[in-house]
Amino acid sequence: MNFKDNKKLFFRERIHSLNIFLFLGFNLTLISILGFIWLNSSIEKVV
Repeated sequence: MNFKDNKKLFFRERIHSLNIFLFLGFNLTLISILGFIWLNSSIEKVV
């Protein structure tokens, strides 16, 4: 395995980990927004 193959593999792994972080960040943001809307609507019904 020469330097070029090693660099390409490292770059591919970095992109893969970046995709995982983007996916997790998107999911956490979506859950937070939906939870916030749900909390607000439930508080309005109680009060």
